[in-house]
Amino acid sequence: MSTAEQAAPATSATPATYAGVQSVAAVLEEYAQRGVFRGFSAGPIRRGKATFKIAWHRDQVFELIFDPAQDALRFPRVLPNVPLGSPMHKEFKKFVKARQSPDLPDHRRIDRDKAQLKTHCRAGNLSFTLAMLDGDLEYGTRKIIALVHEIYLIFLNDGAWYDYMVEEFDIDPDTM
Repeated sequence: MSTAEQAAPATSATPATYAGVQSVAAVLEEYAQRGVFRGFSAGPIRRGKATFKIAWHRDQVFELIFDPAQDALRFPRVLPNVPLGSPMHKEFKKFVKARQSPDLPDHRRIDRDKAQLKTHCRAGNLSFTLAMLDGDLEYGTRKIIALVHEIYLIFLNDGAWYDYMVEEFDIDPDTM
């Protein structure tokens, strides 16, 4: 049985909720099968929301929450231990906002007509939410995964966050 099929609905899940969860899970499972993730699991639907666990960048386990009522996907902890209002927080917000710039090529841009993107800093964790404006969950799931990927491959590697990466991810500076 695939992980997408294992995302079983709880008794309170509606057929529409279950269908949305299956759509998100199918995209995530495709990435897992291609080896993009080190691991992936789908949890039960609770209080109308589905949670997925993804083992990925820097051996972290990311949580992705899908809220079908809002047609939204949220990573509550993309970068941990970043103080509110810090230079890193400010640059993170700019970087995420720039992902909706018309100057980016289509394959890297999050279309403002299709999705709304918001950043958050809660308890020192940088996060974001992507709300689909047109209900296209496949598009939203692919774009939110691409955004996290760009944060780890582009944003963090620009040199300004070297000390953060060494400290937070226990990276040997000699291997960077």
